[in-house]
Amino acid sequence: MAEPTFALYALRYGINHGWDASRSYMPTSNFVPHERDHRLFCYCWVARSADRTVLIDAGCDEITAAARGVTFERSPLDSLTLMGIDPADVDDIILTHLHWDHAGNLSSFPNARIHLHPEEFRFVTGPAMQHRYLRRPFDTRQLQDVVELLFEGRVSFTGSEEELAPGLSIHHVGGHTPGTQIVRVATKRGSVVLASDARHFARNDCGCDATGVPFPVVISVDDYCSASATIDRMAPGPDHIVLGHDPETALRYPTLDGDELITRLDVAPTPQHSGA
Repeated sequence: MAEPTFALYALRYGINHGWDASRSYMPTSNFVPHERDHRLFCYCWVARSADRTVLIDAGCDEITAAARGVTFERSPLDSLTLMGIDPADVDDIILTHLHWDHAGNLSSFPNARIHLHPEEFRFVTGPAMQHRYLRRPFDTRQLQDVVELLFEGRVSFTGSEEELAPGLSIHHVGGHTPGTQIVRVATKRGSVVLASDARHFARNDCGCDATGVPFPVVISVDDYCSASATIDRMAPGPDHIVLGHDPETALRYPTLDGDELITRLDVAPTPQHSGA
């Protein structure tokens, strides 16, 4: 029997127009990033099969985005509505990690089960958060929502590798944060790996013999590089890897019915720009 496939979309909800390459790569001698557009695009993702709707990360609200320098374009909730998806009909939310731009809006999904790696929860509720530097990328209101959902019995802690549904699996890689996860989704064009912040931009490819450089916000450089190698190993090819914050996702994939904030990832992207 053929593996079930999912329709897969990226929902863009904001852009940090002031972001530049110096904030995307660890300082490295003779390294030159090839991306032409260095703005930070903010996404979450949705996978839909005949009987399941899965949200991968849930973005944030406008107040949180503005406080962090992101120009808010549209709530992910509104994008879902435009796609004909009621937030009450979302079955699962996979949190790739708990940074402020990925773990918001959870209270707006009354029936969703939250899937989170336990190392992430231990980190944000443990001694590491006494250090101001380490707690910078987290939002306390969002973390309170996670704790409340846990006490409501709606949080499932994932393992190192877990099949959430036929054709959709979650993989713990760490690196960016202790509990960072990536997601592999079966689509009509083959498996697509949602890297989220295990690889922010194309030139953050730093696994094995790759020539890229890690993103500077990492808990473990070793694990970040290993995660990059895992992403490459799991994907059929580079065009089956969806990066966490790269503008190319919005530029290379077709829109859904002309809506520039919703792009289809279950069809092949256009070729990269010359020199990319």
